[in-house]
Amino acid sequence: MAPLNKETLVIVLQLVGVGWYVVVCIIGGLLVGLWLDKALQALPVFTLTGVILGTVMAFYGIYKMVLPLLNNNQGTEKRNGE
Repeated sequence: MAPLNKETLVIVLQLVGVGWYVVVCIIGGLLVGLWLDKALQALPVFTLTGVILGTVMAFYGIYKMVLPLLNNNQGTEKRNGE
């Protein structure tokens, strides 16, 4: 197994951050939805809405975070003549 260079380590850490962002969005939406359902006695309306909104936010965040990584990788390939 090859050692990680600085560039690869930065990419790995960014992807770990993306994973945490997804978890926080979905679990956050779930918890807020459960809290609202309990407070307003509307089970499962807000729970489902929270999970759906959390998932949408997670996918939007993935798009915004991964797009620069993909663009940077394409620029590197063009400079290397691949």
